Amino acid sequence: MALFEILAVVLGGGTMMDLGARFFPESPRAKQRLRRAPRRMIDAFKEGEAAKIVGTLSYLGEPLRTPLTGRACACYEILVEEYSAMGGTGSWEVVIREFKGQAFMLRDETGLAIVSPEGAELVITLDSQTKSGTFYEPTVRETNFLKSHGRKGKGWVFNKTLRYREGILEEGESVAVLGQGVNEPDPDGADQVSGYRQGPPMRLRLGGSKKRPLVISDAPETLN
Repeated sequence: MALFEILAVVLGGGTMMDLGARFFPESPRAKQRLRRAPRRMIDAFKEGEAAKIVGTLSYLGEPLRTPLTGRACACYEILVEEYSAMGGTGSWEVVIREFKGQAFMLRDETGLAIVSPEGAELVITLDSQTKSGTFYEPTVRETNFLKSHGRKGKGWVFNKTLRYREGILEEGESVAVLGQGVNEPDPDGADQVSGYRQGPPMRLRLGGSKKRPLVISDAPETLN
């Protein structure tokens, strides 16, 4: 099972170190691509074409666990934002962005596909939010997460005002994927072969390229 981790940290000066991930939190452009893409059932997906499938997510092996909530998932995205009141108008600035994901299965009523999310454009609903600040200490999980990125929850005197937002792709969730399909031998279907002339059962794998990256989303408006 392929596992990949991509971390992107936004530094104080606004420079982002992007190690290959494509983050599109609530991106109108990525959502528009998914809404406009032709939808295919998995058994009707043509190899090499770019189209969208919508199905129910299942894990391949052991799921990941998110560092903030401990929830099981195939992929997660975390944003940590710091509140600043400088200049008279308050604003939130992203100080940490982290993504981790692994391959997962997507099933509709006609079949099953494997999705490899490496290098994908992701639009994950950030459905968990907590805060820490002057009167709210960071939790142990939040403190450890900040430490893993070389940051602290406390300023010179008071706690920094921080907002922790997390989104996941979890088992049983409906997910839309836009990408190019490739048929590959199904290692779990070898026992279905009844004769030596019969080829191995095949399964669909969705991936992307630099020109046409995979787009993955659990946003409700992309699931039609």
